[in-house]
Amino acid sequence: MTDTLAKPLPKDWILGIHAYVPGKSAADDGRPLIKLSANENPLGTGDAARAAFLAATADMATYPDPSAAKLREAIGAQYGLDPARIIYGTGSDELLHIAASAYAGPGDEVLYVRYGFSVYDIAARRVGATPVIAPDRDYATDVDALLAAVTERTKVVFLANPNNPTGTMSSRAEIARLYAGLRPDILFVLDQAYAEYLDADEDD
Repeated sequence: MTDTLAKPLPKDWILGIHAYVPGKSAADDGRPLIKLSANENPLGTGDAARAAFLAATADMATYPDPSAAKLREAIGAQYGLDPARIIYGTGSDELLHIAASAYAGPGDEVLYVRYGFSVYDIAARRVGATPVIAPDRDYATDVDALLAAVTERTKVVFLANPNNPTGTMSSRAEIARLYAGLRPDILFVLDQAYAEYLDADEDD
């Protein structure tokens, strides 16, 4: 006999995810806010970007290249990278989810610093991995605390630099020290979604 009350149920770890809460778009008095944390530009859209967008509307009926070949080739040429090794997505959130799903799962741990980007927790839970939060140092990244939190189950370490939402940053030397202290089988994801706020000698 079929149980008519039965229904598909999501995995327990999916039920443990809290919805992402974006920053406010308006002040308490109703005035609109420019959200730097959402990459909104207080100066508006640049003329070159606006012209490129309008030019692209002439070809909107054509399905876009799913491999983003031209984009990857341009990025590769700019930074001296093999285009085949460049991953693309619709914003950094998608890339964070791809990283977690490719390298972590049930029984694994995903590590990040306290006050790190809230999507790290969601990306970990989405694949059934356990989120592990390392203590901060005055709202900033504590490399020693991160390294101390690594276990044999650690598969991914997320680090935003500069950090969202605190705006703190770690030096290139500290980032290198963290990377050097991780096992070779741990994926280190250096999230530089806000690299524009770094000095030229700290952004790579």
